[in-house]
Formats: sequence, structure tokens, C-alpha cells
Amino acid sequence: MLIRILLLCSVLVGAAAFAEQDQSAAQLRKHLDAMTTLEGKFSQSLFDEKGEKLEESQGSFALQRPGKFYWKTEAPFPQLLVSNNKTIWLYDPDLETVNERPFTDDLQQTPALLLSEDVDKLRKNFTVTYKAGDKNTHRYTLVPKVTDGLFQQLILVFAGNELKEFHIQDSLGQLSQFTLSQVKRNQSIDSSLFEFTPPPGVEILRN
Repeated sequence: MLIRILLLCSVLVGAAAFAEQDQSAAQLRKHLDAMTTLEGKFSQSLFDEKGEKLEESQGSFALQRPGKFYWKTEAPFPQLLVSNNKTIWLYDPDLETVNERPFTDDLQQTPALLLSEDVDKLRKNFTVTYKAGDKNTHRYTLVPKVTDGLFQQLILVFAGNELKEFHIQDSLGQLSQFTLSQVKRNQSIDSSLFEFTPPPGVEILRN
């Protein structure tokens, strides 16, 4: 933080900083508001705090505002995360367990909910900064104002209006990089995709 020698200077610097953050948050909101639904494929790379790659995975996803998402990891370890805006299910077929908990609008616990939040909530929960890149790319960095959630930093990268990748640095310093492909935006998605019925015989764990 800048040392405030003169009151006038501190007011001007503070106002400029807030204006920049508000502008970045509003600009990000425009990108997010342009997406009512999003679906496609993803690849994920996980790195430890030293930058060493720990694992890679692939899968498919679908998101729909507000608060509905389907995130299926297909390889190497299958897992399914589903939300219907009321309940969140995490199904692990290898362990034959389903973790079931009430839906929460805590953005730090469920970053996918950024798709459904307005700019005021973004400003309230995050410090948002913007950086333009090459080839019409837009990079937004979101740092939680309260640091007791699941992640320390979230980066969203758009090519034009299309979300192409995002990076999540968790509370342990690990970095997950997601690259999206075969993306379809604002197309109809069958609502049954956001419902989940546990298979017979699996253990259901309720939080």
C-alpha cells in the first residue's frame, strides 16, 4: 500500500484505485453476462507450489445461469460434480460414494458461480484486475478479499468474448490450469443434465 504523506494525494490515489477496480469488475461482468449457458470439453493440468506438474485430466462440462453446472472428469480418475441450484452432488465411481450438500452461493467454495453473479457481488467479494493480451485476449485476475476459502487467486482468460481458459491457485499453493475446447455458448441444454440420482448401492454422505 502506498504511504499517504498528504491527505489530498491519498484521496486521489484511493479514488483512482477504486475506479480501476470498478471498471475491471464491470468489464468482466459484461463478458460473463454474454454467457447464459456454456458447454464443451476441458483439459486440466495440476502443478504443485514449486511448479512441478502433478497430474493431467480431461473431461466435459456444462454451465447454466444461475447456479447450475455439470463437471465430469473422465480420465485418469473419473468423477462427477453436479448442481441444480439447490443441491450439489460429488460422485466418485471408484470409491462408490456420493457427497451431497445444500447449494451455496459462496463464490470461494464454488468458483463456477461467477457465471451467475452481478458486478456488485464481484466487487464485494474480490479485487478484480484486468490485463489485455495479444490477439484480442482479455485476462482478469480475481483475488478474494477474505482469504479463508478454497482458492487464493482465480484467473479468467477470454479470446474475444469466448472463455478459453482459467487458472485456480488453491490455499496450498497448487495451481490448476484449465483449457476449454469445442465450446458452445448460449445453446439450449437439457435440464436433466443438472439433476443427479445416485446409482444403487453407493454410499451417500450428506453434509
